[in-house]
Amino acid sequence: MKSVLLMSAAAVAFSSSPVAAQDVGAAASPAPIHGAALADPAAPVCEMHIWPAARVGAVTQGAGAAFGLIGAMIDAASHADQNKRDKAFITSALDSAAQARALREMDLPTTLHLPAAKVITHDEGVELTSENTGRLAQSAAPCYYDVIVRQLFYMKTATTKGKMRTFISVRGANGRTRVIDYKDSANHALDVKLPKEGEDATPASQALIDAFKADVTEFSAKFVRKTANKA
Repeated sequence: MKSVLLMSAAAVAFSSSPVAAQDVGAAASPAPIHGAALADPAAPVCEMHIWPAARVGAVTQGAGAAFGLIGAMIDAASHADQNKRDKAFITSALDSAAQARALREMDLPTTLHLPAAKVITHDEGVELTSENTGRLAQSAAPCYYDVIVRQLFYMKTATTKGKMRTFISVRGANGRTRVIDYKDSANHALDVKLPKEGEDATPASQALIDAFKADVTEFSAKFVRKTANKA
């Protein structure tokens, strides 16, 4: 798995404007440090691993969805191609690299009120199961957090604007003790429609990124309220 390594702004500032990154594979053999005097005592002892969305979904419903099971089935069939197109567009506009750029700009350790951390972004999502109880990456860091974007889900009905809902989990351990295991979601409306084939996709791409970041901001506020004094 390819990983991208960088320092957080709590130690660099859920956007899409690129930030300088370093390939973890290339960093596997750092230049040797000669003597303890060269060590940086201010370097963070925490690691934060960020995992992009493992799942993306898109559903548009028309008026027929309100007319019982048969109406819902007919409506779903009529929107099947659009849902596939919307899902593919979201997957492209908010791929793992775009999610990583957005989250790096937000400086997640600071946004989540967690300790200053070395932030490591991964390019493949993970499906959390009941068996995933430990760290998702191999690490011996005494302070460690996983931030998992579990799903991106777009929903539009006949009476509402399209909304992007982002499902996120934060799990952390300090030493041998699990101190955080929190999951929630947030959603924000898009001011533009997702594009049809041949239309300019730029406004919708930016709207998705903005909604994603707004979701992360709202999630972070919930996280801080719910986990105060536990991190």
